Amino acid sequence: MQESVAGPVGGREHAGEALAAAGPSPTSGVGVIVPFDFALDRELWRWVPDDAALHVTRTPFVPSPVTAEMARAISDPEPVRRATRDVLVPEPGVVAYACTSGSFVDGAAGEIALTGVIREAGAPHALTTAGALVEGLRSLEVDRVAVVTPYVDDLTRRLEEFLAAHGVATVASVGLGLLGQIWRVSYEEVVRAVRAADRPEAEAVFISCTNLSTYDVIAPLERLLGKPVITANQVTMWAALRAVGHRAVGPGQSLIHGTAGSTPPPHLRVVPDQPAPRDDAGTDTEPGGRGPGGPGDPPVLHKVRVRLPDESGALARLTEAVARAEGNILGLAVHGQDSRSVVDEMFVGSTRGADELARALREGLGTTDPGAVLVTPADPHDLVDAPTRALDLAVQAVGGAAAGDRSALARGLGALVHADDVRLRPTEPPHHPHVLAVPAPNGGWLVARRDWAPFTVTEHARAEAFLRAAAVEPVRPRWDIVLLSGDELVAQPATGDEVGAVEDLLCACLAALGPGESHAVGWTDRELRDLLVTPRGPALLVRDEAGALVGLGAVLEGPAPGGDGELVLLVHPDHRGLRLGRWLRRRLTARGAVTAS
Repeated sequence: MQESVAGPVGGREHAGEALAAAGPSPTSGVGVIVPFDFALDRELWRWVPDDAALHVTRTPFVPSPVTAEMARAISDPEPVRRATRDVLVPEPGVVAYACTSGSFVDGAAGEIALTGVIREAGAPHALTTAGALVEGLRSLEVDRVAVVTPYVDDLTRRLEEFLAAHGVATVASVGLGLLGQIWRVSYEEVVRAVRAADRPEAEAVFISCTNLSTYDVIAPLERLLGKPVITANQVTMWAALRAVGHRAVGPGQSLIHGTAGSTPPPHLRVVPDQPAPRDDAGTDTEPGGRGPGGPGDPPVLHKVRVRLPDESGALARLTEAVARAEGNILGLAVHGQDSRSVVDEMFVGSTRGADELARALREGLGTTDPGAVLVTPADPHDLVDAPTRALDLAVQAVGGAAAGDRSALARGLGALVHADDVRLRPTEPPHHPHVLAVPAPNGGWLVARRDWAPFTVTEHARAEAFLRAAAVEPVRPRWDIVLLSGDELVAQPATGDEVGAVEDLLCACLAALGPGESHAVGWTDRELRDLLVTPRGPALLVRDEAGALVGLGAVLEGPAPGGDGELVLLVHPDHRGLRLGRWLRRRLTARGAVTAS
């Protein structure tokens, strides 16, 4: 009888203890920003202990294959800033940007700037996958690696350059050359790529991309190779959990078990680490007036504009002033101003805040004029050389305008000249140093305004050249098809905006099936858009003289990444028997999107 009573009584006592237990710490959460196509939420959780939590948000959709352009789009400061603010609602103790390519595409300085964007948006701690990788390699004392990526060669090369900037040599690399759907890569393919990339001189292997599943192969690969295997999701979770005082869960993984996991990892720096001042008691102290940062904090990327006399030695005095202000010049350009002066534009990494850096530079140059030195937060994409940046923005503006985005041109101009606001006005505004006005291609004036610095003569010239380039009408390939009946059809690549027309074509094709045929109907816009623009290229669309869509040919990614694609052909019932399907197959084969058979 006593035994029968003891169970319920013990259970009540245990339940009471559980109800009295402390809840989770408000700083035990990890905020994670992932790209829009991220498909491995479940894998991230496998590294998370029971007493920690993940809060995941995504960047906006970008209609682009996995290239350097896409990496820059998903790491653009504005969407990253918005995503940070979204994920901060549940009050995580750290925010991690979990995209390898997005955090290394603009080099070491770009990674630093990206971390700064997250921190400035309110994150208590901030890190990126690329930054965590460098810290992970340092913790394992590794400076020679073999690299495996799912990327095309250009992105793989940029990863190697990023590692080299941090003193890590890539002894061999294997890239799978994928432009999308990376999450479909199997463990077998990952293992095969790792074995192909590994070299005796490599001290570790790094598997890039947070959309590549790796958790279950890390420990077996380490046993097979006899060296650490580091992966993108693993190193991101390792660093993020350390930042909130937790250790990641990863049985048999060298990175997880080779560190104490109690000290947040230091951030990447562009200036040498400076020891914090100490008082007589040996306590670390912060010097006064340093703004948001101190010498132990990570640097922030600033854009600095300095008006200098056009004379010998002026630039030397400026660089000396930057050095005395503990800054690191990462980029420099000269803007024309007038016959007596020029404007030097620099990108400076510094632990000092903007106001303090400006004061230090004015003091170093011997001027008290507040307008002589202007400092503002920088966009890491501007670290790309100016012509490349301008061409990228022009291409984006042309593509956006062709897709019906009326604000694409103004947005591109604003990014080019770093304007606070760009609007279309019917007439030219009065001259003002903080206003830049250029004729719009379709009439009116595009008027840019900026408070932090006047526009230069160079920026006026850039804006005019940008609009001339963006005003050129894009030429899309076109094929005219003449049928035996004399009717004419027109074929062109899809733009991704033909969702409604494709849905009508699918419905017509399904309606033509016999009454005994069973078929499901209903597609999301995303599914139809993925049919129109695939990793193998845009679909080919055939329209009749009235503009109705009567045929579609597309190649989807096959089950084996990099292998033969899956051909999709749709022909309207009223146009069957005219060999449209054969024509579409021949065109797609000539483009290299599908193998002839």
